[in-house]
Amino acid sequence: MRKYIPFVWIIATLLFSCPGDPEPDYPRVSLDFTAAIQQGGTITVPDDFAGMCHAGYSNNLDREYGMLDEMGVVWVHRDFTWNTIQNANVKDLPPNQWNWASWDNYVLRAKDEGKKIMGMLLYGADWLHTISSYRSGNPEEWVHVMPNDPPDRIKESTRIVLENEIPYYVNYAVETVKRYNGKNGHPKVDAWLIWNEPDLQPRFWIGTQEQFFALNKATVEAIRALDIEQQTTTTLVGGVFTAPVSDQWINGLFTSGGAADLDGLAYHPYSANPTGSLAWVNQFKQKVAPYGFADKLWLNEVGFPTYPQKVRPPDVDVNARYEGDMPEVAAQTFSLLAAAGARSLTWYHLSDSSDRGHGLIWQKSDAEWVKKGGYWGYALAARHLPGKTYYEMDLSNQSVPNYIRSYYFEGSNGGALIVWNNYPLTGANMTVTLDGKNHKLWNAINGKSSDIGKTSTHTLHPMNSGKRTMLFITWDNE
Repeated sequence: MRKYIPFVWIIATLLFSCPGDPEPDYPRVSLDFTAAIQQGGTITVPDDFAGMCHAGYSNNLDREYGMLDEMGVVWVHRDFTWNTIQNANVKDLPPNQWNWASWDNYVLRAKDEGKKIMGMLLYGADWLHTISSYRSGNPEEWVHVMPNDPPDRIKESTRIVLENEIPYYVNYAVETVKRYNGKNGHPKVDAWLIWNEPDLQPRFWIGTQEQFFALNKATVEAIRALDIEQQTTTTLVGGVFTAPVSDQWINGLFTSGGAADLDGLAYHPYSANPTGSLAWVNQFKQKVAPYGFADKLWLNEVGFPTYPQKVRPPDVDVNARYEGDMPEVAAQTFSLLAAAGARSLTWYHLSDSSDRGHGLIWQKSDAEWVKKGGYWGYALAARHLPGKTYYEMDLSNQSVPNYIRSYYFEGSNGGALIVWNNYPLTGANMTVTLDGKNHKLWNAINGKSSDIGKTSTHTLHPMNSGKRTMLFITWDNE
């Protein structure tokens, strides 16, 4: 098997060429932000913007939380699965005798580490349907699930909660939220999401839209009643839709699904590139704006499957990216979606084992955890953008080509500028001028920085060239 560390070293050598290399014959472009004029509105990125899916429960928590801290992760995201918390062995027992031990430990450790927790209330329980029915692949056919059916068929039945079964799900949801609302002997889970991708039928929901809306409405009402009873405030997020979600799902959630009483909508803008993810988010914002939710978007899954070799495998996911491109892809995705006004961004996900999939870490073995291509790209954005304000700057008087993208963020403690070349055929020799002091140019491959002046010159190569196409610059205020 090809070793990963030399591979990363080779890519780093290509991306960051030596100072003595001759300057390519690219167009000369000047970005002078001391002369730029702000246009349009501003977007302030929340301090707690950065999150990570499937985080906080590995077999080496000391190492994992150290890496989460290094990456600037604030939110950890995990399923609080009904089928495990209240499985068949405890279904007839009172809630204090359900299977809470692993979640108690998870919540306690995350809080000890200073993290916020995003928990998902999802899926059915396999005991819910003894002799019941669920929708099969044929929309007109209802199939009975019997106790002696194969495990895969019983599992499939957990992707629906029928009308007469809604009270069971609501009971699980209320008892789970109650246990972790900060008033019942356990730390508080900071936000709850209801279900996962119900619109991705039949993968995660095999019932009708109306059945899901009834489940969502009953759950929202019960948790809001719990808030009144316990004098608590629960952050409750619904939808949890994926791109592209239909208008019928969105409108139905608001007209009959109780969405007006939610604090936000969750959305998964998966795409093949950062600008594609941005396009999905902007489209979703337009659809939910009439309901007052355009500024309440929780992007609780964002990311890309990856492959390690430069040549794209024939059977890879359509949205997959080469690991060598991910330092820049991750930073650009984070920057674009922060500037778009999302409430939070949760990367999907933290780590892979053998398959080298979506993760920012490859757990090659128990002893060796390899930081994959997107690790530092995500980390730079997560450490330097939250708490700052995005300003749309007018550079039209500086003849900047439209393939040069720049995103300018500034706050009370300094600023960050992300610039990249979005063109595959030519690059640019960039001169950048900024206010402030202590300017640093960051390497998205290894997370290290070098000192630069207020005015500095750099080369951005064409997209997919195997060389640097992005600048990530930070500075302190005077």
